[in-house]
Amino acid sequence: MKLPILGELSPLSRTVVLAALAASAASIAMQWLLGFSGTPIFVASAIGILGLAYVIGLSTERLGSITGPQVGAVLNATFGNIAELIIAAFALAAGQLEVVKASITGSIIGNLLLVLGMSVLLGGVRHGIQRFDAKMAGLDSTLLVLAVVGLFIPAVFVATSGTVAAQPGSAARTDESAVIALVLLLLYFVNLLYRFRHAAESPAAGPEIDRAEPAWTARRAMLVLAIAATLLAVLSEQLVAAIDPFIAAFALTPFFVGVIIIPTIGNLAEQLVAVRLALADRMEFAIAVATGASLQIALFVAPVLVLLGLVVGRPMDLVFAPLEVAAVAVAAGTAALVSLDGESNWLEGALLLGVYVILAVSFYFFI
Repeated sequence: MKLPILGELSPLSRTVVLAALAASAASIAMQWLLGFSGTPIFVASAIGILGLAYVIGLSTERLGSITGPQVGAVLNATFGNIAELIIAAFALAAGQLEVVKASITGSIIGNLLLVLGMSVLLGGVRHGIQRFDAKMAGLDSTLLVLAVVGLFIPAVFVATSGTVAAQPGSAARTDESAVIALVLLLLYFVNLLYRFRHAAESPAAGPEIDRAEPAWTARRAMLVLAIAATLLAVLSEQLVAAIDPFIAAFALTPFFVGVIIIPTIGNLAEQLVAVRLALADRMEFAIAVATGASLQIALFVAPVLVLLGLVVGRPMDLVFAPLEVAAVAVAAGTAALVSLDGESNWLEGALLLGVYVILAVSFYFFI
């Protein structure tokens, strides 16, 4: 019997969805039925998560096409980051604090440099100079810079204070991060309120909505999201449990795995959605997806992880290494410069990707 959900997909998307389900089932069977562990489980779970991220991308893109670009960008950012949030939550519960904190900065950098860079590059190659509303893009960039400032104030506190309160594990350091997390969450909901209230009057609501692929109703799209999120939770727990053997097998550091590998696995939804929009000459929406995902990390995911750490007895602060602070500042500033004039071209995309490679090499050798 042919499922309606699959019948409404293109042959390529149908193949990917079935492959994602097969990879997820195979990964679960490898651990629970065949007794595999370590690196094979990490790789199999990562492949399954990549496929599920694509499924999430299909669902959120469909919801975005129904609701319009601005509201759709919020939905894409919210559900597009669900893989990263679930993986980070399991890593936090397992005591992998270095991986969790690195994944926060890695996700921000990946969205602003890798995702946005690929979108601008490929969109520019196909369409030449692409134009978008500089006002809305500028607002997103301003919010991002302000969010990053709030996110990294604890690092400045530690760097400039020689008191006992600034030492690792101190109550003052944890409490400061918890208060900042609450402020960031408040800013997140204020940002959502603004976007939903002004979505109809925003110039970004103008582009024609593409309802061709996938032709799901909102209810079916939400059902697919729920199923994918459930499988993500199972695979994320397996992935986190296999991090240490994977690190040992490839002589990597927890920091590199957190800042590069985990965000790359979790960011596939944003990558695919943003690139497809750029190729369709909808650069305004593509930029909103990339910057919106970074805002989601800074204003929602990071604060939630800080508060969750207090609940599960794994206190986590928002104090990041100087290299991480510098990398996020560079990413936010570079992305803001690209969006200032309301135009983008393939050269700017290549430059964004070049900066990402430079940072990735630095992270690889960072100890």
